[in-house]
Amino acid sequence: MMSPRRLWFSTINLGCSKNMVDTQNLLGRMLRLGQNNLTWDVQYCADPDDEEVTIVFINTCGFLRSGRQEMLEVVKTYVDRGIIVYVMGCGAEYFEATRRTIDESLLKEEDDDYQERKRLLQSGKMFLLSRKDMEKVNLYDIARGYSSVLFDGFAFVANPRAFTNAHLGYEYCKIAEWCNNSCSFCIIPKIRGKQRSRPISEIIDDIRQMRAAQIPEIILLAQDTTRYGVDLLHRPMLFDLLDEIEALDDEFRLRLLYMYPDVLTLNHLRQLQGFRKLLPYFDIPLQHISSPVLKRMGRFYDEEYLYAFLDEIARLFPTRYMRTNYIIWFPGETEADFIKLCDWVQKDVFDSIALFEYHDELLAPSSKLDQKVPDEEIHRRFLHIKGIWDSLATAREKRRHWQQCTWIVTDIDTRRQMLTVRPLLHAPDIDPVDHVPFRSVVWWREKKASIETGVEVSYVVGSL
Repeated sequence: MMSPRRLWFSTINLGCSKNMVDTQNLLGRMLRLGQNNLTWDVQYCADPDDEEVTIVFINTCGFLRSGRQEMLEVVKTYVDRGIIVYVMGCGAEYFEATRRTIDESLLKEEDDDYQERKRLLQSGKMFLLSRKDMEKVNLYDIARGYSSVLFDGFAFVANPRAFTNAHLGYEYCKIAEWCNNSCSFCIIPKIRGKQRSRPISEIIDDIRQMRAAQIPEIILLAQDTTRYGVDLLHRPMLFDLLDEIEALDDEFRLRLLYMYPDVLTLNHLRQLQGFRKLLPYFDIPLQHISSPVLKRMGRFYDEEYLYAFLDEIARLFPTRYMRTNYIIWFPGETEADFIKLCDWVQKDVFDSIALFEYHDELLAPSSKLDQKVPDEEIHRRFLHIKGIWDSLATAREKRRHWQQCTWIVTDIDTRRQMLTVRPLLHAPDIDPVDHVPFRSVVWWREKKASIETGVEVSYVVGSL
């Protein structure tokens, strides 16, 4: 009898949390293929640098140049070691979209990564795996090297999913894919397509599976959660979905990511108060505060509405956590616009912000806009506003000290007697964590028992 053919693989998730769901679906499919075919020895290695690994699946970010550069650096590391690499996600879609729509001579001139990407694709070790093909390839295809040719759509997966975050007390539930917005700086609709929402019944089934695995926090996400369902019933259905989840006879925490204020009305905010499972967490990617800049970005709201919207959140949710993103020096941003943004940041409305320096993307409409500024000026403005935010964040951290809070354990260092803990309102993988000694944890002092990841603990911030 012949020995089973070995296929030891690993995964790397370089993209967003939405990509993580796809990575978990791929992992579940690969393990199921191995279980159903005894002529193969299929093993998953959590560490992609394990010497037994022969194939690595890399789920990638592709809509920012920095993400694509990181992806190529990682791919090169494994290809140069003779390991087969499958590039999935936005990175693969970007390569295909540029190949179809942009002349090769322009790519050579404008895309800094073009030559390296071409070299890796010709190496015989790097392959692109589309979402559509991921559901049909077999183990033989994967082992010999398979290049996708179909990038035009997909069906939401039905195969088992591996819950790789369950031990940390949370998992993601993707409610829709892709995007209908036309933000001038974003290329996601061009590389991924228009929004595709999942039926409510499928989402509820997913949540029931997560609860059967005793996962206490479920995070709903899409490119734009507030527009969930517009492609199904021609109207936003987010609150229909929340009603169905709220009706489940089960206790768990629910979190929403990526909420846009142009669809959410002030009345919607008042409705959110009624969902007892929902954490008061508001992830609102504003990108700017000045109306002229927002208009050039293709946003559907102005600063006056934003002021009213954020004031209403503060009034309705005294205990909350808010985060946002800002793009620095978007084409057409005047000195007055930038000062307005700096003054706005100084008001300290958000608990967390992410700052991005603007740069052109070949597929983005903003790359054709006028009134651009040199990169060095963009970076100077970036450092200025970052200094403002860093000072605010330091002061905020000092105010937290000596407050008793509830945290989720995410890591345990028994040698140093230290825990890594996530504040209950902070989102996993995004927001800051704390590092605290065992002896400062109320739960530890009272029970003197072992602590596991994913459990809730209380401690006094700043105590020793």
